[in-house]
Amino acid sequence: MTLSEFEDMMDSCVRCSKCKFIPQLVIQSKRFSSVCPSVDFYNFHAYSGGGRMIMGNAYQKGRVEFTQEMLDVLYRCTNCGGCEVSCKWVYDLEPNEAIHALRVAAVENGAGPMPKHRKYIELVERMKNPYGENPAQRTSWLTDDIEIDASSDTLYFVGCTAASRREEIAIATAKVLNAAKEKFRIMGSDEQCCGSPVYRVGDEKRAIQIMKENIASFEQAGIKRIITSCSGCYNMLKVEYPRFVEHDIEVVHTAQLIESFLKEGRLELVKDVPLKVTYHDPCHLGRMAEPYEKWEGEKIEVLTLVYIYDPPKPERRGANGVYDAPRNVLKQIPGLELVEMERIREYSYCCGAGGGCKSAYPDFALTTANERLEEAEATGANTLVSACPFCGTNFLDGIENRNSSMKYYDLIQLVLQSIGGEE
Repeated sequence: MTLSEFEDMMDSCVRCSKCKFIPQLVIQSKRFSSVCPSVDFYNFHAYSGGGRMIMGNAYQKGRVEFTQEMLDVLYRCTNCGGCEVSCKWVYDLEPNEAIHALRVAAVENGAGPMPKHRKYIELVERMKNPYGENPAQRTSWLTDDIEIDASSDTLYFVGCTAASRREEIAIATAKVLNAAKEKFRIMGSDEQCCGSPVYRVGDEKRAIQIMKENIASFEQAGIKRIITSCSGCYNMLKVEYPRFVEHDIEVVHTAQLIESFLKEGRLELVKDVPLKVTYHDPCHLGRMAEPYEKWEGEKIEVLTLVYIYDPPKPERRGANGVYDAPRNVLKQIPGLELVEMERIREYSYCCGAGGGCKSAYPDFALTTANERLEEAEATGANTLVSACPFCGTNFLDGIENRNSSMKYYDLIQLVLQSIGGEE
């Protein structure tokens, strides 16, 4: 949808501030009741989902033009979707979608994205990844004992961060797949960015071009199934790609795959991992991982700015993300104790790295990671676990910044330890 198609919805925002907090019925304490990192850090209503809807509405109606201050408000948002889940407890607005549409409008206007975003978009175009790494080094993480089957129709889509920054995740994933006797191939230097960092900052046209190129490459290679260890890649391939490029390739995250391996007896978790852990739900594996359902119908205004949809639109409230699989895996690891934070599942608090914030606003991203780490520490756990290399990077930065004794592992690393794959 374009920004103009959100105008009625933006008109309907009643400025209730529900978008700033997790729903009242699931709040366990005042301390951990917020859901919007941007409001927590910048304080003013403009930085909330509703505040940005008001800003978008003013731009759509021609009342304002993009200024530097307005762009900073727009891009100091992790696109985590927490505002949207909370809003839908009372209304049925889509603030996160409207914010994305406003970013698209900013890019089309020539005002956006931010300079740091422009830099990594240029790197994605030129080097196939936002880090500017040589594509020939895309497989530098591979070790001699990892087996690749170039004839397999299952692709391990490594992703830019696991390939270039969190190599331990790529290594652990490949070794666990080998242990389960799951044949897979990789694309090596031909693998390019999934397009997530480009798409999130509103450069939709370039992102769609990347989507088309990737799907063409997958289909040409005869790929039937894609495995991802990155939540951002999972969200793009599973949720966003079908909105713009049709494909029938199965997309599965490693957390889901490991759960199935355990059920089928293809993996055995035998080695004790004596840790007390708490699990962080990545936004793109959690509430944002719920696929969009196609809807065709009519929007009817029954009262001023009150609409119904005929037939009713499918609800997308974040509850159908990948929540149980990682927890079911953790619960089966011998010696490991799982304790939960207060904000979990679709009400999880963002790690702070998404939406282009890690690159353009690192202070905001780091403070948000520290907020989540404080919640993790409050559980009494000594280890934070997640299933996203991007979350991992920000949390590791946060742990170092706050001199925390908290350890961090990706889920796949603990699985590898428990099957005896490494000391």
